[in-house]
Amino acid sequence: MVLKFCKTVLSDLDTKQRIMEVSIHLFATKGFDGTSIREIAKLANVNVASLNYHFKSKENLRTEAMEYVISEFKERVFNLPQKDTLAEYAVSFYEAMKQDEAKCLNQFKVILEAEVHPCSEDPYPKWMKQFSDYLDRELNPSVPEDKRVWVNQVLFTYTVHTAVMSCTKIGSKSMDTHLPLQRGSIPVFIKQLVETLLRDMNNQFPVK
Repeated sequence: MVLKFCKTVLSDLDTKQRIMEVSIHLFATKGFDGTSIREIAKLANVNVASLNYHFKSKENLRTEAMEYVISEFKERVFNLPQKDTLAEYAVSFYEAMKQDEAKCLNQFKVILEAEVHPCSEDPYPKWMKQFSDYLDRELNPSVPEDKRVWVNQVLFTYTVHTAVMSCTKIGSKSMDTHLPLQRGSIPVFIKQLVETLLRDMNNQFPVK
């Protein structure tokens, strides 16, 4: 049987990558405390000695798993093509996050269980800079900095939260039940939110 997590086939990966993918999957589904080294080794088809060689300890494995998750997220965001507007970019950001729904959900769960905030050394994450660059072009120069930061936080948080929720069973079911276009409504709603917030800010702080 070929084991597959998300869109990643384990047999296609090297030993360290297999351990990492299995660990993220198990940490997300069973929690860090509920996952044993032997269980990880068995599912990754490696021996415990090999796992200890690569990661030294379960705690180190969790730390590297978190770094791996953040690194993948950054790469996914930074590789997005440029768009003409922030509304279009936000939609592409949402679609990139949920392209592999199982991985998106697993990674988010791992982040939620982390003991150290993944952005503790970078309180203004670089991937939010992508949103900020668009805001610099589309907001009037008279919009105060605190308002710009607020808009950035709202749009980034809404997009991430919506992507994660759309990857869950309850979120997906709710969208299919209550939204007019089911999950197809989400890109429309994201664009509307972006355009409404930008228009409101520009109306409040017109160019003098």
